[in-house]
Amino acid sequence: MAALRNRDTRQVIYLRSAHVFGRNPDKADSVLFNLDASQIHASIRWDGHAWLVIDHSRNGTFIDDQRIGGEAALETGRTLRFALGDAAGWEVVALDPPCAMLLPPRADMQALTLQRFHLLPDDLAPESTVALSPDGQWLWEDTAGSNVLRDGAPVRIGADVWTFAALSQIAPTSDLAQMGAGAGAPVLFNFTVSQNEEHISLTIAEAGRRADLGERTHHYSLLTLARLRLDDAARGTDATSQGWVEVGRLARMLGLDAQHLNIQIFRVRSQIARAFPDGANLSNVIERRRGEVRFGAFGFQIVRGAQLEGTFTPDATPPSAFSQTRAAMQAQC
Repeated sequence: MAALRNRDTRQVIYLRSAHVFGRNPDKADSVLFNLDASQIHASIRWDGHAWLVIDHSRNGTFIDDQRIGGEAALETGRTLRFALGDAAGWEVVALDPPCAMLLPPRADMQALTLQRFHLLPDDLAPESTVALSPDGQWLWEDTAGSNVLRDGAPVRIGADVWTFAALSQIAPTSDLAQMGAGAGAPVLFNFTVSQNEEHISLTIAEAGRRADLGERTHHYSLLTLARLRLDDAARGTDATSQGWVEVGRLARMLGLDAQHLNIQIFRVRSQIARAFPDGANLSNVIERRRGEVRFGAFGFQIVRGAQLEGTFTPDATPPSAFSQTRAAMQAQC
């Protein structure tokens, strides 16, 4: 992210990829209050390589007291002034490329730069997630459901309300993320389950890549959702209806309370997002609608002990789908 800090008030402004400064509140992203500033005084834009400040004013825009002629590149540590009446000036404190972020409710808090997937407020006690969807939209999801974030949308983190800032356009996730919709080479989730089901390992394979996620407690929640979808596929249930289960029922099946279950769901998504940090977004491996969740449209197989329990292919009913799934589910209910 790129940011300016007022040398007097310490106010921080986080720059949009095209950011306008001026006295006209209807046209400026950041409003200036010194009377010698123009209605639209200056703009700062990202050109793909650097941040440029462009002067549109009558009374000038200054970098370290030197009036710029037309436009100039910004450098960290320099002071930017919008006309001479801007006595304190704005220190250039960061010049990273533009990115989406969550803006804090108070000046003493730092903005959160968004990088495809986040657990909020933290990894230890997550209450919600913010993630980039395969089609390039930012989604905020809590226990009530999923919401598309538009610029300026509120995001509650604990007792505070942050603001989503779409400071730049982000291209849709390609390849691996598209696999959830059935495009390209299939993503395969491989569950390896001990005979007594005390140990569940998970690997993910896609187009020659493989991520070994090891054993985690939350893998059992994902495994249970996979079994529910597998059973519905074997019954011939329509793909749009396969695998949905009420959160309360799933919690009872797993012997968890609803809050702990939601934490496990958030941790599943976080672990997968970290395993594929290069733009592959598999956070939708667990889909959610109001009061219900399911395993997403990704291929998987389950091996229990030394036997194949079942295989699932999106939009298809695999011949092995029903092998042991119903018995396994009934044993958990």
